[in-house]
Amino acid sequence: MTTSAAQETPAGSKALTRVGGIVGAAVAVSLIWTLAVPVLGVDLTVTSIGATAPQTVDLVTILIATVAVSLVGWGLLALLERRGKGRIWTFVAAGVMVLSLASPLLATGPLDARLTLALLHIVVGAVVIPAFRRGVPA
Repeated sequence: MTTSAAQETPAGSKALTRVGGIVGAAVAVSLIWTLAVPVLGVDLTVTSIGATAPQTVDLVTILIATVAVSLVGWGLLALLERRGKGRIWTFVAAGVMVLSLASPLLATGPLDARLTLALLHIVVGAVVIPAFRRGVPA
């Protein structure tokens, strides 16, 4: 019996962990959206900074944004890893997450909507950053 086919390469294991992070973030934001919008009745309609009309943030938009931002983060991490600078990615990712909070917190709209959107930003970072960080040399 050979076990080589069942063993994952470190790169494959790292990729699987990162895909898991994206899926985990998508599941987490789906749960929060479901609790906030249908269950608690939060209306996620806000007017973003610089926008003239309010926009309702639906689950599809949240999922697309979660996956897109995660993939961009993964791409940046891969680039930094190739250059031997993967360790700085965590600081960059955390900084981007903190800066992203400006969008929901400075938007115009109900406080519960803005806080829910901010929570979604934090949850994506809290799931994706540690998942992507695994396997990056210390």
